[in-house]
Amino acid sequence: MHLLISRALYIAACIDVWAHRVANSFQLFLILEYCFEKQHICLQLLYLVFSFSGGWRVVGSDQPVIAEPGDDVILPCHISPRLSAVDLEVRWFRERFDRPVHLYLNQRDWLEKQDSDYRGRTALSPLALQRGDISLQLRNLRPSDRGVYTCYADDGSWNEEGQAEVIVAALGTQPSISMDSTQGEQTRLVCRSEGWSPEPEVVWRDRDGNDVSSLSSTTVQRDSQGLLSVSSYIKIKQQSNMFSCLVRSKTPKPDWESKLHISSEYHMFVD
Repeated sequence: MHLLISRALYIAACIDVWAHRVANSFQLFLILEYCFEKQHICLQLLYLVFSFSGGWRVVGSDQPVIAEPGDDVILPCHISPRLSAVDLEVRWFRERFDRPVHLYLNQRDWLEKQDSDYRGRTALSPLALQRGDISLQLRNLRPSDRGVYTCYADDGSWNEEGQAEVIVAALGTQPSISMDSTQGEQTRLVCRSEGWSPEPEVVWRDRDGNDVSSLSSTTVQRDSQGLLSVSSYIKIKQQSNMFSCLVRSKTPKPDWESKLHISSEYHMFVD
């Protein structure tokens, strides 16, 4: 029984290693078939793979980097075990591999090849590279910098990658409430706020604190700087009441709230 378990674990190890290196499913099928027939040879191949590749991997971050526009941030990424990355190719990119956010190759930075949106705003630490730390320094954060970044390392025979996410959190303006239109016995109120990132949540409440957001509709527009403007509309009956509009960030930030009081004579008072 112990022998069977050991063989099963060996084969699983072979499968795990080779599954990351084959080009397509057909090749993987052939390797699996070979491993089941030639278990000892498969183990020898497994040993050779680790011997020649170095067996290192790239570790990104499972926690997002949250910062405000204009901040300087570090996107964490390192090689494990901690080996020197001085002689490696280190590439940070987003959607396109051939359009790097930052490229380090042949022991120097290739700034002429990087995405123009990041020109002059990125750096790798030479001292950190010696410790296998390939974290990216990103300066003067912009709303458009939000998203997932891939850190890629290649020693010529082996490559690995990890990821880090950037959330650019901007607290918008205090919301303003006004009467948008009146039709018959119904009035439409509008709550506006701008300068947000990411998209905030809008909550409407009546005098008694009841959430009436389900009766509202919200539109979002992005400005030239990548920040969001929010307009939320709600239809109410023309009667004495008070409504509040809460614009709430989805990241740990303060909330903005405004209230509108509608008297029986249809005069409006804004708090």
